Order: sequence, then C-alpha cells, then structure tokens
Amino acid sequence: MRAGPSNLDPFMSYSPPRFHWFLATFTVCLATLMLRAQTPIQTILAPKSKPAPAEQAPSPASNPPPIQAVALPQIADQAEQLERMLREVSKTLESVPKKIISDHEATARAQEIVQRARETEDLLDSIPNVMQLQEEDRYWRAFDEEYNVQRKLLTARAAEIEEKVRWLDTEQKRWQATMDAVRAQSGPEVVQQRVQQELDSIQRFRSEAQEQLNQILTLQNRIYEQDAQISEVLRKVAEARERQRGKLFERDSYPLWATRELRFSDQSITMLLYASADRGFGGASNFLRASKVQFIWTAVLYLVLLITAFQFRNHLGTGERPGLMPEAAMTFARPFSVALLVTLLATIGITHSAPPGVSFVVCLLYVVPVFRLLPALTEPRIRKALYAVCVFYVLEWTHLVLQLPAVFKRELFAAVIFLALTIFAWLTRPSRLTAQALPSGRRHILMAGIRIGLALLAASLIANILGFVSLSQVLGVGTLFSAFGVVLLYMMVRVLQLAIATLVNSVWFRSLPEARSEALERWGHRFLVIGAALLWLNISLSVFAIRDSVIPALESVLRYQVGFGKLHVTLGGTLSLVFLLLLGYAVANVASFILGSVLLPRVSLKGGMAYAISRVTYYILLVGLFFAALASAGLELNKFTVITGALGVGVGFGLQNIVNNFASGLIILFERPIRISDTVEVAGVTGTVRRIGARSSTVLTAQGAEVIIPNSDLLSNKVTNWTLSSTRRRVEVSIGVSYGADPELVIKLLTEIATSNSRVLTYPPPQTSFLGFGESALNFELTFWAAQAVWFDLKSEIGLEVLRALRNAGIEIPYPQRDLRIRSVDAMAQEEVPAVSQGGTLKQVIGGR
Repeated sequence: MRAGPSNLDPFMSYSPPRFHWFLATFTVCLATLMLRAQTPIQTILAPKSKPAPAEQAPSPASNPPPIQAVALPQIADQAEQLERMLREVSKTLESVPKKIISDHEATARAQEIVQRARETEDLLDSIPNVMQLQEEDRYWRAFDEEYNVQRKLLTARAAEIEEKVRWLDTEQKRWQATMDAVRAQSGPEVVQQRVQQELDSIQRFRSEAQEQLNQILTLQNRIYEQDAQISEVLRKVAEARERQRGKLFERDSYPLWATRELRFSDQSITMLLYASADRGFGGASNFLRASKVQFIWTAVLYLVLLITAFQFRNHLGTGERPGLMPEAAMTFARPFSVALLVTLLATIGITHSAPPGVSFVVCLLYVVPVFRLLPALTEPRIRKALYAVCVFYVLEWTHLVLQLPAVFKRELFAAVIFLALTIFAWLTRPSRLTAQALPSGRRHILMAGIRIGLALLAASLIANILGFVSLSQVLGVGTLFSAFGVVLLYMMVRVLQLAIATLVNSVWFRSLPEARSEALERWGHRFLVIGAALLWLNISLSVFAIRDSVIPALESVLRYQVGFGKLHVTLGGTLSLVFLLLLGYAVANVASFILGSVLLPRVSLKGGMAYAISRVTYYILLVGLFFAALASAGLELNKFTVITGALGVGVGFGLQNIVNNFASGLIILFERPIRISDTVEVAGVTGTVRRIGARSSTVLTAQGAEVIIPNSDLLSNKVTNWTLSSTRRRVEVSIGVSYGADPELVIKLLTEIATSNSRVLTYPPPQTSFLGFGESALNFELTFWAAQAVWFDLKSEIGLEVLRALRNAGIEIPYPQRDLRIRSVDAMAQEEVPAVSQGGTLKQVIGGR
C-alpha cells in the first residue's frame, strides 16, 4: 500500500506550511489504514458502492414488510396466473432426472459396497499382486466418480425444490392474507371459495415438494455415508499400492520350501468358483449400464469394420491386383476375426474401470482373433512361441480371477512361471531363431527381447521361492502381459498395414502415381509402428507397477523451466509446440491429398477445380493449425504487435516479390487461367504444368527439363495456354507437288490419309486446301484436329504416310528450280562460254557441250 505520494520532490523542497499540511495528511491516512487493518483485505480492495439511505440493514427488532393481499377485482386474474405457475411446479416435481438413483437402488448399492469392501479387506490382508491392486483401484474409482455425479445431481435437485418451497410459502401467506381481507370485507361466497381452492392447491403442492425434498435430503445423506466408505477403501488401496512399490525388494513372506502344508479352504471347488465369479463379476451390471453408450458404439464400429473386411476380401478375391502381398488374401479371408481385432483396439480404454470378470472376458476376446490370424501373418517356426504367449496370458488371467487359498495360489503361480520359462526357453532357442528370414537389425532386437523376457521370468521364479512374493508377481505378471501386448499390437499393425496396402491398390487410389502409393504405404506403416510402440510402453509401465513413478518424474523434467530474465521456456512446452506443428503439417497434407486425389476427382468438377480446392484447404489448415499450436503453447498473439509491424515493413520492402508471387498463386488457383496438366507457352518455354505452388509453378518441357516460373510472370506476361478450354489442337501439314500432278488427285489422297488414321479426330473433319502456285510446285495444306497429347507424334506419322502415298501414285515432290541468266562477263569468261554473250542460257551452253 502506498502511504504517500509517489513523487518525493515536494518533500525535499521543504517549506513550513507544506510540511504541516503533509504531516496532517499523512497522520489521517495512517489512522485510516490502522482502522482498516482489522477488516479483511477483500473488503479494502472491493469497490465502494454508495449505500441507499432507504435500504439499510434491518435491526433484529424491526418487523418484515407485511404481505400484500390480492385486491378483490384482481383475484380472478391472479388465480389463473397462480394455476399456471402451480402446473409448472407440478411438472418440476414430476420431472425427476433419470440419473438420480432411487431409494431402493441406493439400498442395493449400499449392500454391494459393504460386501465388496469386506472382500477388499480380505484381499489387502493377503499379499495381492500389482494387477489385483490396479483392478481394485479402478473398481472403487468408478464407484467414486458415479457417486460424485449423484451428489451433484442431488444438490442441484434439492436447491431447485427448496426454491419452489420458498415460493409456495410466500404464495400461501399472500393468499391467506387475501382470504382474511375478503372475509373482512364480506366478499361474495364465490370469491371466498375460489381463494380457498387456491390455498388448498398451494398446500397440496407444498406438501408434495416438502416430501420430495425430505426424500432427497435423506438420500443425499446416505450417498455421503457411502461416499465416505468408498473414500476410505480407496485410501487403503492406495496405501497398499504405495507399500508394495516401496517394499518391492523386501521379503514379504516365508520361503516357498518353508510352507509345509497347503492350507486349503474348507469350501469345495464349486463354492470357490462361485466366489470367484461373484467377486469377478460383482458390479458388472452397473459397469455395463454406465458404459452402454460405449458398447453400442463399439458394436456399430464392429459392423462397419466387418462390412469393410468383406469388401477387402471380395476385392482381393478378384485377382485384379496380383502385386499385393499373399498375406493380405489369407488375412481378409477371415473377416470376422479382422473386424474383431481392430474393434478391440478401440476398447482398451473402455475396460479401464471394468470389474475383473469383465476384463477377463475381454481378454478372451483378444486371444480369439490372435489365434485365428497367426497362421496368415507369422512364419511356422515362430508361431508356436506366439501361441504359447497367448496360452500363458489366459492362464495368468485365470490365476488372477480365481479366489484360491494364498499358499496354494502362490505355488500355482510359481508352477505357471516355471512352465512358461521352460517352454519359452525351448521354443526360442537360437537354432530356431537364426533360421528366420529377418533383417539383422530386427533379429538382434528380437533376440534381446527374448533374453530379457527369459531373465525376468527366471528372476520372478527365484523371487517367489525366496519369499519376495510382491516382486515375483510384478516380474511374472508384467512379463507375460507385456509379451502378449507385443503379440497383440504386432497383429494389429500387420492387419492395418495390409488394409492400407489393399486400399491404396483399390479403385479409389488407382489414379495415383506409383511413387505416391509407395510413400503412402511407407508413412502409414511408420505411424502405425510408432503408435503401437507408445501404446505398448504405456501398458508395460502399468503392468510393471512403475508408471506412477515414471510419469511424475517425466512431468517434472518436462516442466523444468530454462531461460533468462523474463523469458522462460519448458522442455514440455517446446516439444508440444514442435509436435503440434508437425501434426498440423501432416494433417494439412493428408487433408489436401484426400481432397485432391481421392474425393474431389470422383466428383464432376471443372478442370483444375479439385486441385484449387485442395491447395486452398491446405493453406487454410496450415495457417489455422499454426496459430492453434502457438495458442496451445501459451503464446499470446496480441504480444506480437511489434513483430507484426516489422513484418509489415518487411513485406512492403524486402518481401513484396514473395507476397506478389503468393497472391498471384492464389489468383491462379481461383481464376484458373492455368491448371495442372495444361500445355502452356510462356517466355519461349513450352511444356506441361506439373505444379502450382505458393511462390512458383513448375513446367515440364518436352526435353524433360523442369522450368521454375514465378507465379507473377504467369499473370503479368503473355501466356499461351493450348488446353485452357479444349484439349484438341489443329495440326497443319504443308506439301508441294510438281506442276504436272493432278490437283484433285492430290487433294483426295491427302484427305484419305488423314481420315483413315484412328488418332485423327473426326470432328471437325480433315480438310485439304490448295494454297496456290509456288515457284517450283503446287502448294497444298492438310489440316486435321488431334488430341494435345499426341499431336506432335501424329504430325510425323501423317507426314510419312503422305510421302509414301505420293510416291506410290507417281506424284513428284519437286526440288526448288531457278533460271540463272548472266548479263555480262569478262573477256576470258566470254571466250570460255561464247554462247552466253549471244543470249543463251547457261543450261543450253552446258547441254551443247
């Protein structure tokens, strides 16, 4: 807070009157601040408002304003208005939100929570593994989210009904005052009956509203009690998970040989299975009810993918594309498994809060398409090992779901791990893997992964034997689940890769160049591999119980600020900005490619319109996603005013040529005087337009050279476009024949030659014209129309046919003839050629000799 003026110069120039004035002012301000120090800081900083003199806070002894009765002439109108408002209140009381559970449902939920809490207590008293704790945490968190929603709905509903109750109380007092006034004035009996009727209606609705409010308050208290119990269970589960992570390398049980007897339960196998099913599928109905929309969309997705898989199978069955991989036909020959496998990719997040039994069913669904598609996508030598991974994945899930005695369950787990270690060591021995037709890099990665997996299984078995049960479960369960994740994601990547290859070779992409098709397949495969690797890494971190430790550490590294002065950046912000920019560039390219090469060419648009739409869409998406990336990175665009001004100056001076070319490119795209594949002639260069870019365009000449022409030159200079409105071109072939030839025969021969050629257009028809008498020949011209793409070759072909036809008809194509006359020669030349001086021609003289 400021205790005085900010400028101290008047104080430094001391004078007694000013000093006394300043001292008095300072004393008053200090006293005021000391008095206000006893009030909250929000009161000091709050804007002051002038209190209305007539609206002062009433004292406790003051009485509230009296209720105004309805005037006698307005009772009828006010009664009708009240009836309408009471009907609205009735609708409000009847319209109970569907998401609010009833009292019966709340009682059932309470019993379910109590029973499940006891089961969780029993689980925590034993030695649970990481997967069991994760399942319990997901289950109770789903309950907690559901009860949070219920609390909010009940609070909003209670506030709404309480407001209606207050309004009904006010109306009841007003109409009661009206009744007293009517009786005091000895009003008509009919009016008294009407007022009494309104009072009865108000009392009835008030009783209903109060009853519903009491029910909601009771249900709300019960929800709070159950929510407190859920929070307590979540706290215990979180403590168990934290204790398991903190004491993972501490012995938490006796060595396996010290358990002298298996303490079987007194219950029979049937009762154990029933208890396992009850625990595994407890709450499944609530989960299915809450996830109904997701399951409906999953079913719709499966139907769409099934139809698509059938289309791929039919396309591959025609044999139109023999270049496709044979695995594609074998894979899509099982469309139900393909559709199920791809659909399950979208259900990974749905089972996050599912009960263990539901997760077990989804696990079996994962295994089914993998078993079905393994023969088509893997080699026989490695196939057995992948089958074994699937089998042990199912066995481990069964081991997690079954409710067995602790010691027996531990020994069963040790037996499963020992069996898995033995079988995998036999099936993945080096002699079998070296025979695989794999590149050396992939083979080394595969060998390293197998060795790490075998080492983890051996460590899990040894830890279980020595009494490190938690460590053993983390290593064993994590290894088996991570291995199955590799198999599952590998199958999904292979199926999607084959789908991309089949789609690229379909009729939709048949017009694409081979280089573009190969690039599309290559980049699609890369994106699939990167996405699968990231998803597998997330799964592995979760099953090895280190995700909760790795993610916070990674977030702290990404949030670490680096900078100087007021400028600070974080690694996470920088990476997110770069990622969003790359993603925006990829999205803009993909959208432009799909529009320009797949969708728009199938629509009847004028030439060049599809390319123009795709390029403009590319520019708009690129600019929009660029600014979106800057905004998401926290950069305020209004802080770039100075940069924008500097950019404007740069545009005005140094960048005007670039801006001119860019604007010219946009004009060319919209006006379309020049389009892709047009044959143009500009500045002495003739060729085909291959690209219209943001700054320049590319013209491919007949010699194979690519000429880069700025867009502004295409607008400001003279440009000849041979294919702007038509792809036809008139071709002229000039012929000269001797004076002794028959002109009509020549015209007939030339016209027949052009008419008989299949590449010559029939309309307009070919035409031969007599041009006139030349110095040495009769001149004719054959004109015909041909396509722009073949006119040059066709002109050469027609010329050869004309020469052949004239020779066959005996018509001579004369050489140029000249008569030379010598008017004067010297004496020596005159003696040599005496006849020349007498007016004879050189030809005569030579012929005389």
